[in-house]
Amino acid sequence: MVEPVTEQHGGRIANTAGDSFLIEFRSAVDALRAALSIQDQLQTRNAGVAADRAILLRIGLNVGDVISNGGDILGDGVNVAARLEALDEPGGITASQAVVSYARKSITADCIPMGPQMARNIPEPVEVFWIGKFGDTAKQKKRAQFPRAGLAVGIGGLAAAAAVFWIAPWQSDPDQAIAARMAFPLPDLPSVAVLPLADATGDSGSAMLADGFSEDLITDLSRISGLFVISGNSSFAYQNQQISPAQFAEEMGVRYVVDGSLRRTATAFRVNIRLTDTSSGRLVWADRFDGPLQELFSVQNRIAPDIAKALELRVDEGERTGIEQVDTATIAAREAFQQGWELYARFNEQDNLAAIPHFEQAVTLDPGYGRAWAFLAMAHLRPHIFHNWSGFAERAGEMHICLFYKYFQEVVRHDTPLKHVIRAMVLLNLHDWDSARGSSQGTFEARQEAARAIALQPSDPEAHLAMAWVLIAAGQPEEGLAFVQAAMRLDPKHPSHYVLFQAAAHFAKGEYDLAADRLLAELELNPQARELMPIAASVLALKGEQRQARAMVERWQKGKEEALLPMAVERHFFIVRWIGNSQHLNRRLSDGLRLAVLPPGTTVASLRAGLTLADASSQRQAARALGLFGAGAAPAVPELIELLDSPSAFVRKDAANALGGIGAAAEAALPALDALAGSGLAGKRAALAAERIRSSLAEEEL
Repeated sequence: MVEPVTEQHGGRIANTAGDSFLIEFRSAVDALRAALSIQDQLQTRNAGVAADRAILLRIGLNVGDVISNGGDILGDGVNVAARLEALDEPGGITASQAVVSYARKSITADCIPMGPQMARNIPEPVEVFWIGKFGDTAKQKKRAQFPRAGLAVGIGGLAAAAAVFWIAPWQSDPDQAIAARMAFPLPDLPSVAVLPLADATGDSGSAMLADGFSEDLITDLSRISGLFVISGNSSFAYQNQQISPAQFAEEMGVRYVVDGSLRRTATAFRVNIRLTDTSSGRLVWADRFDGPLQELFSVQNRIAPDIAKALELRVDEGERTGIEQVDTATIAAREAFQQGWELYARFNEQDNLAAIPHFEQAVTLDPGYGRAWAFLAMAHLRPHIFHNWSGFAERAGEMHICLFYKYFQEVVRHDTPLKHVIRAMVLLNLHDWDSARGSSQGTFEARQEAARAIALQPSDPEAHLAMAWVLIAAGQPEEGLAFVQAAMRLDPKHPSHYVLFQAAAHFAKGEYDLAADRLLAELELNPQARELMPIAASVLALKGEQRQARAMVERWQKGKEEALLPMAVERHFFIVRWIGNSQHLNRRLSDGLRLAVLPPGTTVASLRAGLTLADASSQRQAARALGLFGAGAAPAVPELIELLDSPSAFVRKDAANALGGIGAAAEAALPALDALAGSGLAGKRAALAAERIRSSLAEEEL
């Protein structure tokens, strides 16, 4: 029986000394498949045979270097396989960690950790796994009977087999990451990324449950303050992909990787999960969890603390309470939520709208599901923030912002860290609870809410982005940029709106080139990221790249008639609104967008000519456009000063506004503006313009 199976799986019998087989295979997958086949066939052959007539084999599997000696093979790789065989029980298979690393993605089998085992004549402990098919009821018994140190289990009068295979010494360990290939420097904290658990059941419902389990585990881990955890958005970018933990670690820039599998039946579940240190390829921790299906989520909450313990991290009482809090015990509600979350996480208008019915189903199935209420509220808030209105045109007259208010009341009733992120966003984007348009307040309260969100989930990128928004709006762009970068590091596959806040910080610092570079690079990667296009058009125009800015406006308003573009620009409301001493940035950003929509070929020279025309309408139009060019319109200052004496109050007003927009370069206009300052529309605008010019001069002196 052994010889045909060996041949079928590409193996070669190297030795049959005594009652053993020493077999060499080309791959770990082939070796493990052969071992499982041998044990299956023996089980069939032994059926109905008296116990003293049954033939039982123990099999040990290892990957290691070997030395050829004629037809035989020698070396530590062979020695370890022999020691692993001795650790097993009759009818069992034991394997080294290297075998499990190579074969786990290709073969559905339970890999139960026995822990480090000492083997005779081998100086270092060997991480050992018991291999068996799902459903083996003797597994728990076998685990309990395994020795924890180097005693070989001898079963008298039984045949034994050892299987090894040779691998070229220059091939790297598949679970060992290479520091030079890390996409990002490793964080100072222990860093973890979770590969979505493999669905070992094979149906779509179970796959959704496995995804939900993975996402909840990421959420639990992100609560631990001593841990750096990659977000679910980035982890799920690798969903259903064949990728080694080492490569995953390299692309995410982390040291530790969690992976595993989930299998369910109608009434029960089984989860196998492990934690690998990819810097060495060493298995740090692994375990199996199984039980009645209704206990799945309570069992799930034990895993994050176990991982923290394996990494020698302390979980404080608040973190433990948050982890142990079960969001829902309703399987169907969790699956509905996961369907919604995976759509929501794509960060576009269509998928955001498609996610809403799934969140609604989740809260219908479990009205106490706080996390589902939070995402339902955010799915209605997001269109307001990013101006995605079209999907709500036929919702029975209910505006999405009204639905947001309705659902947010439920969020407040069910404690979840997300409520603090939402509150911060409301304080920053809505003037008050009665306004659907509003402006950024950048308030101390918003900063407090963002800080609470970070404290409750230190690895939540959205909490860091909320803090970035607060700081940028409050006139602290350098500090805000640091939080944007932290959010991007926690979510390497971050959505495009993260770049919007990064660009806003650079804009506030006067770094137009950096802002434009980041925006254009992101639009190259995500051409449908419409939320980036208005700020990109503004920054390009302010850089003097008028043609590119105009093209960006047309791209943003694709399909609209040219005559409607100025109206779209006037109505646009930028996400970031500055307060206090930084309020002038609001006007500058809006001016840049107005500048971008000017007719092609509009220049300072052509506008200067318009100032000299006889009709007031042409003069006003030219003056308004010149103010958008900022210091670049300095050559037009003499003509604008002359218009301050115009008989039309409206011309005087627009001329004063333009001079204020030019800033320090319009210093020569100060006497005329001071003379005009006073009552009336033009007088008030003249006083404001003089104040802006003097403020610009003071900034230049600093």
